[in-house]
Amino acid sequence: MNLTILFEAQKKLDEHIEKEHTREPGEDRLAKKILALQVELGELANELPEVFKFWSHKKNNYERALKEYVDCLHFILSIGLEEVEDSFFGDVIQIYSHYYSKIVTIKENTVIKQFNSLFLEVGLLSDTTDDLAYDVQSIEDDYANILGLFFGLGEMLGFEWEEIEQAYFRKNKINHERQVQGY
Repeated sequence: MNLTILFEAQKKLDEHIEKEHTREPGEDRLAKKILALQVELGELANELPEVFKFWSHKKNNYERALKEYVDCLHFILSIGLEEVEDSFFGDVIQIYSHYYSKIVTIKENTVIKQFNSLFLEVGLLSDTTDDLAYDVQSIEDDYANILGLFFGLGEMLGFEWEEIEQAYFRKNKINHERQVQGY
């Protein structure tokens, strides 16, 4: 997966959204994106009932799970872009290169633990972005952990990077169309 291409595509989508939905004074879009990511992670888990719904006989739907995974990816990339704008200075592509050097795919021993670790790490990111005592390095580390856990989750679910990238671009196109249509 080429993260630079994905970040660039996400940046264009974010700019389109910003144009259609201007920020209110004092609005904390990063906090909203973090909450949206948590919601999308829940929707992803919901497409995998065999993972945690011990009370149900429903089967996992990997096709719909991939769509939810890609929705999560949109928010993860957007959060990274928001952090770049808020926390860093310099060329955005250099920042992406910096992220690459920190990303290590992280896999827990079960999908349940993977989801729980990812939820925890996203929550920690929310705390670090709200707390002025945290430094840029802490935020970078938290974000790199989210990427590592998220990529690990994709691997654990059997998603191939090529299919994730293709699904991302299909959904990115839909998201652009939604903005044009007044979504």
